[in-house]
Amino acid sequence: MNDPSGISVVLPNFNHGAFVGSALHELLSQSPAPTEIIVIDDASTDDSLAVIGQIASANPSIRLLANSENLGVIRTLKRGLEIASGRYVYLAAADDWVVPGFFSLALHMLSNHPQAGLFCGDAILVDGASGGHCGHRPVVRPFYRAGAADAEDTRRMLWRFDNWILTGSTIFRRDALLSAGGLDETCGSFADGYLVRKIALTSGFCYAPQVVSAWRIFPSGVSRQTALNCEKAMDILRIVAPKISGDPAFPEWYADLFCNRWRFAASRLAMETNPINYAILDSMAANSPLDTCMLKLIRLVFSPLGPLERIATLAWLAIRLHPYPLSRLIATRLSR
Repeated sequence: MNDPSGISVVLPNFNHGAFVGSALHELLSQSPAPTEIIVIDDASTDDSLAVIGQIASANPSIRLLANSENLGVIRTLKRGLEIASGRYVYLAAADDWVVPGFFSLALHMLSNHPQAGLFCGDAILVDGASGGHCGHRPVVRPFYRAGAADAEDTRRMLWRFDNWILTGSTIFRRDALLSAGGLDETCGSFADGYLVRKIALTSGFCYAPQVVSAWRIFPSGVSRQTALNCEKAMDILRIVAPKISGDPAFPEWYADLFCNRWRFAASRLAMETNPINYAILDSMAANSPLDTCMLKLIRLVFSPLGPLERIATLAWLAIRLHPYPLSRLIATRLSR
């Protein structure tokens, strides 16, 4: 069961009894199947333990652990990584699922590109309430055919755009993950984002433009709760940016780009709420007196016109913060 050459899955769960069974069945259906699935329940108060326990009783590859108190997703993932034994690691989510063929594609790519520290693919976004399809990630693909990039290639791409490595669509080499220092709790919800960038910047990565996972979007999700909370959103800038500046794995110019891209991402989510979350928008997007004046003008002129306010605001922020080149955005949409 504990094949050291196989894939170890670490799956934290907190009150996702309605979804974790489906997530486990999809993981078990992969070919090759994971050699171990370490499920750690983070002090759930719903029926999660009963759901997981029933599936685990029929599948010896599942190892169920339970936190005595709620530790949060990053500390729970770290607990699982400490005991994972496979050559490769997948950090799963209890409310998402993997697509058939993910693991075989990842192992094929990693075998063909032995220097790459990770494999990543695409994800579909699914509305957590309705189950409807609501988009794809990444917004900008790193390239349009399956292939690999070394550390220098990654630096060049990171200068132009970001966010193409999604944790739920990524298989790590465990040695690359450990060499990069694992998950840094001080980075909060961005701990995995920091990790994947560091691995790609030191070991390179391989990628295939195929959907390999599905990501359920909930307003209560960790990433959205961070981006839509003024204090937590600012903490990412206050804590993560200095870490990037002080880490030799990152280019010296990346911290400033990261801040701009984080501001844009948080502002975009603020614009998607109903009503618009102006507290986040003002704290994240108003980065200069010019931004403050322009955002107030847009709000004054376009607010009565509904969606036009959102379009005008995002257009201004795209001009000011340069989250990604328009040409790459268009090319990615055409490629899909």
